[in-house]
Amino acid sequence: MERKIMFSCVDISKDFSGMHALDRVNMEIYEGEIIGLIGENGAGKSTLLKIIMGFQQQTSGKMCIYNELFAPMSTKEANQRGIGMVYQEQSLVANLTVAQNIFFGFEKRFLRFGFVDWGRINREAKEVMKECGAEGIDPKKKVSELNFATRQMVEISKVLNSVKMSGASKYLILLDEPTSLLNDEEIKILFCQVRRLREEGHSVIFVSHRLDEVLELTDRIYVFKDGSCVGEVKTPGADEGVLYEMMVGRSSSGEYYKVERQTVPEEEIILEVEELCLIGAFKDVSFQLHKGEALGICGVVGSGKEELCSVIIGDEKADRGKVTVFHSEKKFRSPEDALRCGITAIPKERRTEGIIGIRSVGENITISNLKKLGKGIFLSGRTVEEKGNEWIERLAVKCKDVNSPVQLLSGGNAQKVVFARALQSGCKILILNHPTRGVDIGAKEEIYSLIRDITEQGVAVIILGDTLEECIALSSTILVMKDGLVTKRYDAPKENKPEQVDIVRFMM
Repeated sequence: MERKIMFSCVDISKDFSGMHALDRVNMEIYEGEIIGLIGENGAGKSTLLKIIMGFQQQTSGKMCIYNELFAPMSTKEANQRGIGMVYQEQSLVANLTVAQNIFFGFEKRFLRFGFVDWGRINREAKEVMKECGAEGIDPKKKVSELNFATRQMVEISKVLNSVKMSGASKYLILLDEPTSLLNDEEIKILFCQVRRLREEGHSVIFVSHRLDEVLELTDRIYVFKDGSCVGEVKTPGADEGVLYEMMVGRSSSGEYYKVERQTVPEEEIILEVEELCLIGAFKDVSFQLHKGEALGICGVVGSGKEELCSVIIGDEKADRGKVTVFHSEKKFRSPEDALRCGITAIPKERRTEGIIGIRSVGENITISNLKKLGKGIFLSGRTVEEKGNEWIERLAVKCKDVNSPVQLLSGGNAQKVVFARALQSGCKILILNHPTRGVDIGAKEEIYSLIRDITEQGVAVIILGDTLEECIALSSTILVMKDGLVTKRYDAPKENKPEQVDIVRFMM
């Protein structure tokens, strides 16, 4: 019997400010099929899911459901066509009950003489959860009182109910990293429900960084890299080695990353982390950071690398362990405390965390250094202009003048302003959280040169790269994290870099 194609993408592309988030992606999903979707962070997986769900619209290309054009402008429209999504962050309302969440947006069908029939809502919620294998959950309980795994089952029940209301005979369910916080027993229960959906003729897109899970659950796997679908494999007969190779692809030249300028770290230890732990994020992390060292931390979303840096910079408070800066133990209560000890960061979200868009270039460069540059609480306009011009020249920031609002600059030049502020502080340890995210290729190369300048001056950097390739090329030492643990440490001298495929084995 010939299988029917339920859903298809044809040449789907998505551009953001001239950058390709997706580039001519093609995909077909048959009835009763579980598709795996894998790739590094930033490969384009989430962008595709958002387009399918109507959160974003593609720049070009088309989607079809049973050969009929499908162009949703909202989640509701996607649900009405039988497509639902279980989000990694979850979309439940914590102060509502389980039943209220499951039937959120469908309350009218339970009205009786102008009043909501709560008894009926609770009864039907029980039936919905029973169909999803989630019986035993009290529909009258508030979601805030449930553990994560139970909330995940409620989320799945809610999504399936939403698409069921569409009247579609077959559903397509998108699962975005659904197992990231589940234990082994909870994962087994989830997989049973996903397989049951397949048996009933429904289809599933399963996104996960855990390749062993993808190989266990799926029928076919699409591999994404740099916004493109670089391959499709049938799961039977596939292995992790093949998938690793497809994910990392071919490396760019060392010249692009200025590898020849990589410094050898000095012997002096300026930061030491010992048995550091943040419950629910990472545990027992230890490492040393030397003067002039570029330490890259590789790991997928949920590995704990972002939270680790948040503790070091003072945004989070560790539950256990020790941070020593210049041979003195520190307990930071805020980023300001960390800055006083010579630690600062280039944030991931430049536009919301790194700059004040309506303020001038000069003001953004000096704003974190008022005490050092000013007299009391005052900072003269002349000082702002002098320091601003100094850094504009040093970092080749392209702007009209020092008084130009930062919001008018390109992404790459705005990022240089963020770097200028950090360096103006006189920091000795700089955390680079995705330092080239959202900037074009030319600006990236300039930022790589800047990072080499910084380490040549003896500043130590911790790098959370935008890609694995970037992290390897920029780093002299690499830590690999998975599920909150350091799983491998590599020396990465310029003449002997580890291979991406070797690192990925300890990430996923």
